[in-house]
Amino acid sequence: MEAKFWLERWLNRQIGWHQDQFNPWLIKYWPGFALPAGSSVFVPLCGKSLDMMWLKSAGHRVFGVELSELAVEEFFAEAQIEFEIVENPPDLPRYRGDVFNIYCGDYLEISARQLNVAHGTYDRGGLVALPLEQRAIYADHVQRVMPDGGHMLLLTFEYDQGQVPGPPFSVEQSEVQTLYGSRCKVELLEVGTTDVVPPHFTEAGVTSAMEGIYHITKEH
Repeated sequence: MEAKFWLERWLNRQIGWHQDQFNPWLIKYWPGFALPAGSSVFVPLCGKSLDMMWLKSAGHRVFGVELSELAVEEFFAEAQIEFEIVENPPDLPRYRGDVFNIYCGDYLEISARQLNVAHGTYDRGGLVALPLEQRAIYADHVQRVMPDGGHMLLLTFEYDQGQVPGPPFSVEQSEVQTLYGSRCKVELLEVGTTDVVPPHFTEAGVTSAMEGIYHITKEH
């Protein structure tokens, strides 16, 4: 998807992917990763996700990257956290407040150096936001910035994409293995059914989807 598409979605408030509650899979599985208190967690394509507040409550520093300036500013406003914008070219502008550092711009411009050795990565809506031709590029970059031994909780959607177009796009287990299996250990933790779907799914008659919950560990 082009940047213009996402920026217009935020501007027009077409953000059906945003959830106003903590994700139950994050709550269920993240503690099992046993990351040290104070460790950094990377949240790619983070939007204004409330899950970042949950990660804070779990004792983490949170590093996100988000294309929309509006989304980043709304995150801090809704969390009632004061922030400052750090300009350090050629890095992306960084919104810093409390335990949060959110870079605003293209995720491909994020490097491992900027993430303070993020041993955790949380991807609820990043991979599934992208069409097939962009997902390999995205997954490769995420693995590049993950340190060896780093842990990722990846959540995917599976549904009949012939009934309704993405985003979010359908990503099957075989694709997850293809994208991550050569450099990471891929463990399918659970497959569940969710009725939390975007409005355009419901309008097309798709009222539920399967969710894949994966624990991905960077090996090399």
